[in-house]
Amino acid sequence: MKKLNNLLKAPWAANTFALGAAVMLYLVLSHVGVILEWLGSVWRFLLPVVIGLVLAYLMDPIARFFEHGIFRKMKNEATRRTLSVTIAIVVVLAVIVLFFVAVVPSVVSSISALIGNADTYYSSIMDFLQRTSEGPIGRHFDLSKLTESVQDYVGKLLNSITSNMQSILAKAGSIGTSVFNWVVGLIIAIYFMLDKASLLPGFNDLRRAAMTQKRFEIHNGFWKRCDEIFIQYIGCNLLDALIVGTLTAIFMLICGMPYVSLISVVVGVTNLLPTFGPIVGGVICAFVLVLNKPVFALYFIIFAFIVQGLDAYVIKPKLFSNSLGIPAVWTLVAIILGGKLFGVVGMLLAIPVAAVLVFLYHEQFLPWLQRRSAARELREKQESDLPEIVEEPKAK
Repeated sequence: MKKLNNLLKAPWAANTFALGAAVMLYLVLSHVGVILEWLGSVWRFLLPVVIGLVLAYLMDPIARFFEHGIFRKMKNEATRRTLSVTIAIVVVLAVIVLFFVAVVPSVVSSISALIGNADTYYSSIMDFLQRTSEGPIGRHFDLSKLTESVQDYVGKLLNSITSNMQSILAKAGSIGTSVFNWVVGLIIAIYFMLDKASLLPGFNDLRRAAMTQKRFEIHNGFWKRCDEIFIQYIGCNLLDALIVGTLTAIFMLICGMPYVSLISVVVGVTNLLPTFGPIVGGVICAFVLVLNKPVFALYFIIFAFIVQGLDAYVIKPKLFSNSLGIPAVWTLVAIILGGKLFGVVGMLLAIPVAAVLVFLYHEQFLPWLQRRSAARELREKQESDLPEIVEEPKAK
């Protein structure tokens, strides 16, 4: 070992290391495409495992609810865990089946009716533009270019839907691969949940061996807090979207509006995206309704403002209990950065990630800075308390 240390301290060792690093960097930069393709292959290979981990993480709170709540008096832990996991999977699958049976057919029917009435909507728009151009507004403004632009755009849109239908059907074959990945992921998730009691102790033993007991306890507290933040955010966000979508469906049914299922699903899904999602969903749904009957769009916009205000000031504060503790400005910054970097997934997870960063700042980074400041002040004080050494003049 001593010879190796002496060898590494030689002047040529640093130059050799730098030269090797430069060659490696050149090889990586010159084969970026190959490396990205290899990483894509690895990702596709590991995708079912990743899906399984995500599903296990999302379903585990349901299993824990049954394990530590409903079946807490059962003495056999293995039986209690197995029964809880089974019921959790049945509940999740029942919700998915109910969604596909009750909602998806209505949404598909609404989309089919919307596409089938495209010619009628196109004629209505053109008639409206024609009447406007011949009315008082048309005498002061030339609307011919606007009419031609709308006509050209709508025509291209209809032609695009017709021409791309074959390619859409061809790409539907990839759905089979996605379904396979999700099925395999669900099976892997079941095994993860059943073997949780044996997997976690081994992982904890590895962590405990790699760090001190104090650091291990700090890490446990950090991951526990992260788990609470993500589970609370995901669960409350899904419940909030369900409430808003249900309120929208009830309102539309009372008013006799068309496309109830389609618009309710769009409103619920876009409500998952913070800040910008409800705006985008409201604009899309209002556009769909204005094609059918403009007064419906007006009613819907008024209702959207009311329900979003109710959601922002009543529903979400009750669900989240303001426990995430993120300032509004950082919420907006996190959503913008998450959307820019990771798209829709980044926007969905921007708020819990920001909450974790805020937690790290207050619980880890700020105390570390305070300790450093206190240590520096103590050192300066000790140095200032040292007696000054006065040198005696030398004898001549």
